[in-house]
Amino acid sequence: MIKKDKNISPKAFIVSASELLSPKAFICISLLYLFIMQGAQAQNIDSLYTVFSESRGQTRINAANEITRYVYENELLAELITLKTTYEEAKINAAVYESMGIYYAYQLANYDKGIDFFKLAVENFEILGEEEIVDILNGYIGSYYARMGKYDSALEYIMKCYEWEKSMNDSIGLSSTLNDLGVLYSQWQKPEMAIRYFEEAIAIERPLNRPMYYAIRLAALAKEYSLVDPAKALPLIKEALLFDEMIDLESLKEDRIAIHTLYLGDVYYQLDSLENAANCYKKSLAIFERKGRKSNEATTLYSLGRLQVKAKRYSEAIPLLQRCEKIAEENHYFLVQRDACLLLSDVYNILEPNALSYVHLKKYVALNDSIFKETTQQQINDFQVRYETAEKQLAIERQQAEIKQHRTRQFIYIGVIISAALLLALLAYTVMLRTRRNRTLTEINAIKDKFFSIISHDLKNPAIAQRDSLQLLVDNADRLDIKTLSNYHRQLFKSADGLVDLLKNLLNWAQIQTGRDIFRLATFDLVSALQADINVTKSMAARKEVVFEAATPPEAIINADENMIVTVVRNLLANAVKFTAKGGQVILDISTSGTTCIVSVTDTGAGMTPEQIQNLFRIDRKQSREGTAGEKGTGLGLIVCKEFLEKHGSTLHAESEAGKGSRFWFELSESSII
Repeated sequence: MIKKDKNISPKAFIVSASELLSPKAFICISLLYLFIMQGAQAQNIDSLYTVFSESRGQTRINAANEITRYVYENELLAELITLKTTYEEAKINAAVYESMGIYYAYQLANYDKGIDFFKLAVENFEILGEEEIVDILNGYIGSYYARMGKYDSALEYIMKCYEWEKSMNDSIGLSSTLNDLGVLYSQWQKPEMAIRYFEEAIAIERPLNRPMYYAIRLAALAKEYSLVDPAKALPLIKEALLFDEMIDLESLKEDRIAIHTLYLGDVYYQLDSLENAANCYKKSLAIFERKGRKSNEATTLYSLGRLQVKAKRYSEAIPLLQRCEKIAEENHYFLVQRDACLLLSDVYNILEPNALSYVHLKKYVALNDSIFKETTQQQINDFQVRYETAEKQLAIERQQAEIKQHRTRQFIYIGVIISAALLLALLAYTVMLRTRRNRTLTEINAIKDKFFSIISHDLKNPAIAQRDSLQLLVDNADRLDIKTLSNYHRQLFKSADGLVDLLKNLLNWAQIQTGRDIFRLATFDLVSALQADINVTKSMAARKEVVFEAATPPEAIINADENMIVTVVRNLLANAVKFTAKGGQVILDISTSGTTCIVSVTDTGAGMTPEQIQNLFRIDRKQSREGTAGEKGTGLGLIVCKEFLEKHGSTLHAESEAGKGSRFWFELSESSII
């Protein structure tokens, strides 16, 4: 934040070039000179402020910290606060606006813009409740209004300081502010008001026991009285010198005494006490010469020369004024040099008009023109600075507009890309849905075709064959012997048995496809549940002269749908016997291990080719084959087995090689086993 020491408050900048400066003004002007000399090393704070204004998040905070760090490193802030994104907005804005105000007012002497930033800082510090800093900032604003000659505005803001410091009973602040008000009215050429405020400042400063500042207040009042009532100024400046003697620091004490003795000489000069004035001037001159204070030395020499002219001691005045002119010329004190040249011209003209009078008059005119041109040039430069600042601001605004346009175009491009991506995603999704629907329709058509195939062929042919056989028996019953009839009966039974198996599979498959199959989990012994089917399989195998073996444990307790699992094993056993020729072998193997039950059916029958295995469970591919004894099939049984096992979270595996038999097996995991 801004330095809070009232003795170096920038409010003192409103003072004139005379020693009416308060100590805080003296220190601040010294700092101002240092800051201006360092201005060439300044960062491009304008660019940082542009980033701060247009960015968000950490980028904005980084720019803010760069701005405040620069001002802090130039000793304009009492402490450096590292801003963070978590800070409230008013705190971040206050720090940046304050720093920008100092930058423009100190570095660039652009008081208008500096004041604008200080006002923004005040608004944010008021939100934060930082009244002391608001007071100091108001002093800044008042001081710069005064430097611009806008005394009404300056008075408004300095009075804000006065009112707040009065309400807070801040004696040190009031002493400084009242002194500043006196200097403001002095510059405004209102001596009565100036004297009033200087006297109020003295009344407040007296009990604070600060000799140096009390002496400065007395000297300011004496300086003002010297122009309107020198007699009143005399005791004041003498009292100031007495308090100067109380200053502890010797070098500072000597400086203050020399300056105030010079003031005392001016008062004596106004009172026409020329000898006393001369003694004061000589005493001050000796100190200034010894300490190398060239500016004060030139001013004091001019005062001595002016005094000798007033006393009509022209021969003594000339060397004093010549020394004054030389020092002023060497050190570029053009105002003092100009005044010395005019006085020398007058003296030479009084003594005897000659070339020296003309030479010094010519120098005076040249210096006066130069000073006028310099003043005019400074005004032009100030105008140029304001113009360039306005141009820069306009360029920034144009740049900001271009950035906004660029961002708008970016948003449009991004919107187009997102819309295109969404359109492509929608198109891909539509294609996927159509593909899935086509696949579903294909499967439905295959199911339909298979169903009608079974109805029209696999189911019709056995029924017709049975009807024809029965018709034959009916027509020839009286001519057939017992053996022939028995053979017909076996064929009819075989046909009816195959038809029953087909109807069972067809019913199971139809229930699965229509979603009407009932899935009932229950705990049962698989070995016991399969016993009847094992016996039937033994009989079927014996009729075909096929060896059948059942390798089962005493029991296999599982948790599953008993009807479905028994149907699966029954179909696998029937298929194995069907496709195994005379002399072959069929093996049922049931094994348990921990939480797993494995059921496998192995045969040494016809086997299958890789293509047949690939199409084994596809409803849309023809896969039925005749058994080794001419048994008919539809290929539907294995599909039913597969879907029943999938409901249990299992898979039907098939391993086969043409001419070498097949092995079908499945596994029931712990989710289906106890």
